[in-house]
Amino acid sequence: MIACALAFSTSAQAGTVEVPEGCDAFLTVQQKNCGVSHYWRCEKAPEGTVWEVHYDVEGVYSLSVYDREFQWLDSQYYRDGTREHLVGDAPDPASMSELLESGSDSYAFVIREDGPEGSRDVVHQGYDSLTGRTVEIDGVSLLETEFASTAMDAVSGEEIFAVAGNQYVLVEERLFFLGPDSFLQDGEEMSNDFSPVRFIRPGEAGFTDMTPLYGCDASEEILFRPQLPEAAE
Repeated sequence: MIACALAFSTSAQAGTVEVPEGCDAFLTVQQKNCGVSHYWRCEKAPEGTVWEVHYDVEGVYSLSVYDREFQWLDSQYYRDGTREHLVGDAPDPASMSELLESGSDSYAFVIREDGPEGSRDVVHQGYDSLTGRTVEIDGVSLLETEFASTAMDAVSGEEIFAVAGNQYVLVEERLFFLGPDSFLQDGEEMSNDFSPVRFIRPGEAGFTDMTPLYGCDASEEILFRPQLPEAAE
């Protein structure tokens, strides 16, 4: 297990993300619905491991780490202090390699949630499939996928939520990005679209900026924390 507990900080004056020593930021993605994510890799981590910090209108939202297959390993949610991490060896691990080679990938894995209301294990089961379409966003070519996923309580088997829609794959960086989807929980359905809008590389204006730019209500005050707490080990 690779913890996402590497210390990193934000510069309140500059409004930018500062990644940990020994790590290199390589991409900033501005998204629809008032979000921005920053990605980095670290020299001492296994090859292909990538970290993502996400900001929304209220500031830092989450810090996550994925392996080379873009399998979800660990996440810290700063709003309520919840931690989620992969438990054991997945019976059917998510595999970007399988998706790119065969056009489809199924998965089933268990995530342990530790939060204010206690702990529980959640089974995530679903699939990703390439639609055959290539989508260009901000000059970047992305492979479109369709997906469906269900989260179930590992003990009771009760469905917690289900989500289906489209996502995008940036092949050269082995990254997934959210797209339009439909989220169903407790009998209520919600439509979302967190598709990328801009891809910003090192040296370009806006790289590592914390301020989300697209889909934000002009009346909202966008807040940022000057220092992020470290995630618990």
